[in-house]
Amino acid sequence: MTKKIVIPNSMNLIEKLMNKCDGFIIGTDEFSVNMPINFSLEEIKKIVDLCKQNNKEIFIAVNKNIHNSELNDLEEILKVLSTLKIDGIMYYDISIVNLNNKKNLGLNLIWSQEHLTTNYATCNFWTSYGVNSVYLSSDITLDEIIDIKKNISMKVFVNVFGYLPMFASYRHLIKNYLKTFELESDSNNYKICKEGNKYTIIDNDLGSFVYSSNILNGIDECLVFMKNDIDYVVLNSFQIDEDNFTKIVDLFTSLDETNVKERSNKIMSMFDNIDKGFLYKETVYKVKNNE
Repeated sequence: MTKKIVIPNSMNLIEKLMNKCDGFIIGTDEFSVNMPINFSLEEIKKIVDLCKQNNKEIFIAVNKNIHNSELNDLEEILKVLSTLKIDGIMYYDISIVNLNNKKNLGLNLIWSQEHLTTNYATCNFWTSYGVNSVYLSSDITLDEIIDIKKNISMKVFVNVFGYLPMFASYRHLIKNYLKTFELESDSNNYKICKEGNKYTIIDNDLGSFVYSSNILNGIDECLVFMKNDIDYVVLNSFQIDEDNFTKIVDLFTSLDETNVKERSNKIMSMFDNIDKGFLYKETVYKVKNNE
């Protein structure tokens, strides 16, 4: 059965959606990127307890590049997380795989390298290191997602709603710009306008992160994912009003052939920047000037 997983943007939203989804993905302070909100270890413990009391799954994103100076802190956090009843760690940096195996932490690991989780050969490689799940990239097509699922033994996570991360830099692109031109701002949330589209840029302690101008709406494709045994579909609340997002989660509930088109149209009416992402756009590499 395909499960519906939410990336929340507040503690209040977690409580509001506890009975409307199958689980949550949350971030941890200092070691998570591209999350609407991060939580302290103490807050995570409370969220895990709340989820388990309600029979919900809970996954922690530990998905930033790790510096050598951070390895000791990372190990301590992973040790604490290994004592909690979490269902998995979503990792980007390979140090997490190494620490999990060398320290016998027993964590369920989910390969989550955003733009790199694009093929079943690498999925099968990570399986040999004890990784049991993959969070597939939003840069691949619907057909490619189904093909990967058919050729791996891993559980699969797929994005079906929300803004998508496009670019990350450990440089402070906005803050450096403001400093250069002696401009002042107390925000870390900005917009860049290009060709009529607005892209969100977050510039925080971990660097600069750019997101898509449009919201992915994969509600139609959810039926295909369900038929092909995709394990988890993910709805991301980043930059989405809580009330609207709650309505979205409701629309993704009890989907079938009789109601999916009506619900898809409902989502289209709620936002003016909806699209299908890369679900039907193949990535084609071309050599410049045929060289």
